[in-house]
Order: sequence, then C-alpha cells, then structure tokens
Amino acid sequence: MEFAIDVGGTKIAYALIDRNRIVASDRMETAQEPPEQQLRAVGQRLKAMAKDASATPGVVGLSLPGPIAHDSLLHAPNLPKGWVGQRIQDYAAMLGLDLPLFAQRDALMGGLGEYAAGAGRGLQSFFYITLGTGIGGGLILDGQPVLGADGAAGEVGHFQVEPRGPVCGCGRRGCVEAIAAGRAIERAYESRTGVKISAKEIAERARAGEAGALAVYRRAGRALGVACAVVAQVANPHAVIAGGSLAQSLDLLQPALLQSLRQRAWSANLPLPILPAQLGGPAPLIGAAYFARRSLGQN
Repeated sequence: MEFAIDVGGTKIAYALIDRNRIVASDRMETAQEPPEQQLRAVGQRLKAMAKDASATPGVVGLSLPGPIAHDSLLHAPNLPKGWVGQRIQDYAAMLGLDLPLFAQRDALMGGLGEYAAGAGRGLQSFFYITLGTGIGGGLILDGQPVLGADGAAGEVGHFQVEPRGPVCGCGRRGCVEAIAAGRAIERAYESRTGVKISAKEIAERARAGEAGALAVYRRAGRALGVACAVVAQVANPHAVIAGGSLAQSLDLLQPALLQSLRQRAWSANLPLPILPAQLGGPAPLIGAAYFARRSLGQN
C-alpha cells in the first residue's frame, strides 16, 4: 500500500491506495501559509487512515503543481510562499511519516494514473493533457514518464500559438493556456458578448447552437490542435488523453482540434486519437502512488 498526496492551489487531497485503488481519501483547503503546519496535519490524518484500515503503507507519492528538478520544486505560482525551493526530503520530514517520499509534477502524475488504471492502460506511449483553470501536460513514452532536464517536459500550456493573442499569466501573448484554459474561454466569451459566465455555462450555450459560444470553443480547439501537432511530431504517441474539468467539453473542442492537428502534423504521425480520461480528479493521487511504488522498484 501507498500514501498519496496531491497539492494544488486551492486544495490538498490525500489518500491511502492499494493496487491503484483508493481505499480511503480526504482533502483540505490549501492554507495561505508555509507548508510545515499543513503537511504535519496531512501526515497525522494519513496515519489515522492507515490505522482505521489496519494498513502499513511503505512509501509516499507526492504530486505538486510545478516542475521538480535537482531535488526541489522549482516553480509553483499557485502555491503560497514557502513551498517553492524546498527539498523534496524536507516535505517528507514535515509529514512526519518516516517513509521514503517521491514527488513529481501533477500533470505527469495524472498521466501515470491514467497509464496505471485509466484510459492509458495498454498504451505504451501517450500524451496526457490537463484542461482546466490552466493547461498542463505529461508525456509517457515506451511505458516511462518523461521528466526532461528540469522536470517540465510536456508542458504545452505555454507554447505560443497566437503571437498577437491575449496576454498569458506567464507574461507572453497567445499561449495555449491564454486561449484554451477555462478562464481564457470565460474571458473570450465576455469580450465577445459582455456576459460573464462559467466555461461550463458557455459550453451549454454552444451545444444549444449559440454562435458566440461556438466560436470561443472553436478557437480553443484550434490552439489545442497546434499543441497536439507539436507533440505528435516530436514524440509520436499512440494517443492524447484529455483530463481536467474542461475535458467534459471535449465534444466541443474536438472538431477544431482535429482539423488543426491534421493541417499541421506529418501524416506519418496520424491519426492521433484524442481520448477522454477515465479517472477524473483522483488521477494524480493514483499516479503519485504508482510513481512512488515504481521508484522503489515494486512495479
């Protein structure tokens, strides 16, 4: 068995996992303070979970919202001060579980979750893209997670697709995230119509045939198609697996996405199926447990 923790900008989810199955799980809000106190509380709750289940986990998997390299979290704009720059083993000490801990980016952990127990089962090479408040990605090639030199391989959210497009949170213009993320879709729709509603509500209007809503989703789909074309050319995966809250609108994104992909990718790398993820929110938890287990040589 394994402990798994998924740290995000608004919540910290944690679970007890056995053979890629969640035995028990809970979550708490991410406090606006350094991580020591909160991770100590998570560690205590995990101990209680294990006691209730009469379980003895042997390792901890930690999913973090940013690239990890040189044994530390390099960048995480959505986390409070104090998280970035910590050594991974410092997090282990804060938890107080006296167990080995292995950490990686949340998007990569989500991809590993789908590889172990979701839409990626049976696929040795695929690209996992998270569509939500932001856009992230994780690459699995020949059954191995691809980390990159600084832990950021597969992060297509900040690939520029419209040089004169909207300003992105990274400071540049026209990134995929600035066009296709949930907040970007909401801003684009408000700019077109003057109406401020959620991406989910915009999707409902698009399915009802509203022209402005359809146009916003077409533009987002085209941007995602460019990103997928780049991945197809570089990595030649069997499929793209789309997860995250916005993946529920994959039916609206996919027509423009596939058209954009076909226009840009070499025919030898096509077709490239775009598959919906199966695990939903728990994917990074299951992936973190799987990553920790394989890091101990147990897979």
